[in-house]
Amino acid sequence: MRDRVASLLHRAGALDALMRLRKVASLPSIPIVTYHQIADRDPSYPYDPDVADATPEQFRRQMELLARTCTSVSIDDLVRAVDGEPLPRNAVMITFDDGYQSCHDIALPILKRVGMKATFFIPTMFVTDRKLFWWERVCLMLSLAKTDTCTITYPTTLEIDRRTPKLRRQLVNLVKDTPALDVDRFLDELAAALDLRWNAQIEAAYADGLIMTWDQIRALANAGMDIESHGRRHRVLQTLDAVQLHDELFGSKDDLEAQLDRPVRAIAYPVGRRINHEPRIREACAAAGYRIGMSNQSGVSMLWPTALRGMLPVDPFDVSRLATDRDMSDALFLSQIAIPGFAYPGNHPH
Repeated sequence: MRDRVASLLHRAGALDALMRLRKVASLPSIPIVTYHQIADRDPSYPYDPDVADATPEQFRRQMELLARTCTSVSIDDLVRAVDGEPLPRNAVMITFDDGYQSCHDIALPILKRVGMKATFFIPTMFVTDRKLFWWERVCLMLSLAKTDTCTITYPTTLEIDRRTPKLRRQLVNLVKDTPALDVDRFLDELAAALDLRWNAQIEAAYADGLIMTWDQIRALANAGMDIESHGRRHRVLQTLDAVQLHDELFGSKDDLEAQLDRPVRAIAYPVGRRINHEPRIREACAAAGYRIGMSNQSGVSMLWPTALRGMLPVDPFDVSRLATDRDMSDALFLSQIAIPGFAYPGNHPH
């Protein structure tokens, strides 16, 4: 229904008219679009099929659509808006989570060509240690497994049958939802149960084909892009104890600032869960020096003028973003920028 209405509005010229109106009107909204991986569809792809948000051609069209009428903004612009300054007219923010190589190889040339800024949120340990993202390792091991059935005992006893349709999501959810989980122990036990040979060298070879290096991340920064935190090990913050939380928040910020020699002011919460009812996590984010916290709660945040904030407060640690998907039409993509109520719920788990 959302897509049909968006297509009708697009064909009628209403979306273009709304985007032109936004260009001359001063609105307190900030659409923030979220991407992860840019990739064509490939049935032989061994990694998580849900992570790619756009094909290269689709991403190019989307950036060209935004470049015609929008002003892409940086973390500096967002921090100033949170502090009460007005946003640029028809502001939009482009963000990427995780640090896939397609950010450097595909997204960066397109962004430079159309003159758009973007912010890249990086989980630092995977870059430094050349380890696969834990959800990608789960997917890869299931695709390479030498046996269809096995049993793991950590963090709970689980009978595994690779033919089970929702097995991948079930295993990924164990990592997302289990408090204080030893992720390496879980993944190593899973590899052994699936009868896979696995070591640091094998993992690094896979990571080198999927995850950016620090040199590639520095190339993004040198091109005028923002680099911010996505945690250290991409752990769900709500599942961590005080020591782990400190490492995830302070450690990732320290890693980025040491590598890039620039301040880090924002974090996109790993897995995107809101922390607005989590005072322990909010206090830890503030103590680490973050000014902005972004969830994947699909929607558009309103940054009201200072005079209205007594009635309409702005929460800098509850900034919403908009999901994207390779199945999304150009009309639906544009409609959720022009009309916040069209926010696409998305289906990306990371």
